[in-house]
Amino acid sequence: MRDSQVDMNISMLGVAVVGAMVGSISVAQAQTSTSANNEGPILGARAVNATAGFTIKNAAGSVRLIGWDYDSIVVRGRVATGERFSFVGDKAAMKIGMYSQDAGTPPRPSHFVIYLPKRSSVTPTTVTGDLFATDVSGIFTSVSGTIQIRGSATSIEAESINGSVDIDVAAPWVHARTGQGHLLIRGTPQDVDAATIGGTLDVASPAILRGRFTSVSGDIHYAGQPAWGGIFEFSNHSGAVDFLLPRATSARLELSSVVGLIENGFDRIRPVAAGPHSLRINLGRGDAQITARTFKGVIRLRPE
Repeated sequence: MRDSQVDMNISMLGVAVVGAMVGSISVAQAQTSTSANNEGPILGARAVNATAGFTIKNAAGSVRLIGWDYDSIVVRGRVATGERFSFVGDKAAMKIGMYSQDAGTPPRPSHFVIYLPKRSSVTPTTVTGDLFATDVSGIFTSVSGTIQIRGSATSIEAESINGSVDIDVAAPWVHARTGQGHLLIRGTPQDVDAATIGGTLDVASPAILRGRFTSVSGDIHYAGQPAWGGIFEFSNHSGAVDFLLPRATSARLELSSVVGLIENGFDRIRPVAAGPHSLRINLGRGDAQITARTFKGVIRLRPE
């Protein structure tokens, strides 16, 4: 089902690009996507600028975005009965979305796979739908859907109010939020600002140079070797902050809680200062700087 504004006359060049698509997808991309036959028919395709911007909306179902090395966009998928597919715009900016033909009917799940330039920027939005992305940059938003981002990007912003957020990317900057969902940060991001309200926040990346991690009641777990020269700030109200660090870690830690306890598993290293609610300790040469504060949550420092 196509919108009347959509030009669906694909040129011979466009057909060639679509044919080349199958051979151009990397093994990693292929593992995160169904085969072209299962992705559904082509709903839209056209040439675009390498740095084009795309606004994408699909309330229910799923959107899978795959960055590729062509200056073109190809949308495959299946449109749910009663929904209307829209594919409008020009080479610099496009709007792609699913809209209910009956405003009083809850949206039915539609599923899309969108191939677009790696250097483009995307702004996908869902309500209950899941978002999956590989090698794309942009702002990802959902109410309760899962957000999963992989590959390389120039910047990532991801927020799901109740859904989980899983980010495993190489990127200079990552900003991630979730309310009650699980937030997982992996890969090789350099500057990370991540927060939850009640969801668990897990950080497992040795590449972060600057990190700010916060929660209200969800536990925060950091596991790995802090990067040399890294600056990290952890804050929580009632949730725990748990550090699992290799014994060869080189970092200076300042840990404090108003009423929560501090548990130090590095018992062979004499702290600079210690008390039931505070701890200052140098591991190795102290090359990274780590600060953690809670109101009543416990702070645990454990050797790996």
